[in-house]
Amino acid sequence: MDSRRHLIARLQAEINATLSSMALDEAFALLDFPDHSNVGDSAIWLGELTFFAQSGYRPSYVCSLKDVAWSSLDRAVPHGAIFIHGGGNFGDIWPRHQAFREQVLERYPGRKVVQLPQSIHFRSADNIARMARVIAEHGRFTLLVRDRSSFDLATRWFDCQVILCPDMAFCLGPLPRSAKPQGKTLLLLRTDDEKADIGSIDSRHALADIVHQDWLVEPRATKLNARYVAMSRSLGPLLTGRLQRERLKEEYFRQLAAMRVNRGVRMLAPYAYIVSDRLHVHILSTLLGIRHCMLDNSYGKTARFMETWSTMWKGVLRTDSIASALQLRP
Repeated sequence: MDSRRHLIARLQAEINATLSSMALDEAFALLDFPDHSNVGDSAIWLGELTFFAQSGYRPSYVCSLKDVAWSSLDRAVPHGAIFIHGGGNFGDIWPRHQAFREQVLERYPGRKVVQLPQSIHFRSADNIARMARVIAEHGRFTLLVRDRSSFDLATRWFDCQVILCPDMAFCLGPLPRSAKPQGKTLLLLRTDDEKADIGSIDSRHALADIVHQDWLVEPRATKLNARYVAMSRSLGPLLTGRLQRERLKEEYFRQLAAMRVNRGVRMLAPYAYIVSDRLHVHILSTLLGIRHCMLDNSYGKTARFMETWSTMWKGVLRTDSIASALQLRP
């Protein structure tokens, strides 16, 4: 087994060992579907569904921030576990997701709530203290984190079970490359609040064989297409009423996430070398077997993850600036 496939298998085994101990003997929920165009968050969601499916389970209730219906959750999952989607929004950079997380804990005290693997970053000590109070008052929260720094912060501040676990996108396993590399270089760089100072792209980088973009733009018809496919696949003759609606929504989210991940794969596949500061460019490039060079985000999330899980393989480089990353091109 080559180093890349060994890495993927090792991290999948870590995920299985962590989550298999959380027995799902009744209906459960998966909350906070990433209803936005960022490919990385959809890769995590698809990995979460893949893990549950491989274990013989599927969520009985799913929702995004926009369409949560607490009464529907209570009917579909009256007693079982509530899982919250993983990623990098635990903290105060992305306040809507953090507020939702706190709302879940406040609404369901004593209920088994599991936060799937997250990176943690707070800019305010007051916000950490607030989250610590919410967790303590809840009393039955399990927090999975993606890196050692997040683990250290969580164990210092939060009165709950804290477990290191790799990013759930690795559950997708090795992916087929949909295009042959054309010899060009892709700069896929953040344009959001996690962008770091990694230098600018000046005239020296404006070469014919270098393409610069982010992966936040998607075709307008994506949601419509996902809904059409979901309707064609999820409406069985034995499903009626509430169960039918929940199954349709779950399948819609699955198809939408898959379309976004496929878009990301199509963006990456044609390039011989990729430079990025997005963690899931590293993860998807690893799953695809594409040579790439990683920069860091604003608070060190990418480096922390790579160091915690030793995700370097022969196709990966790391540096601290666009200029140096381009100098390392093969």
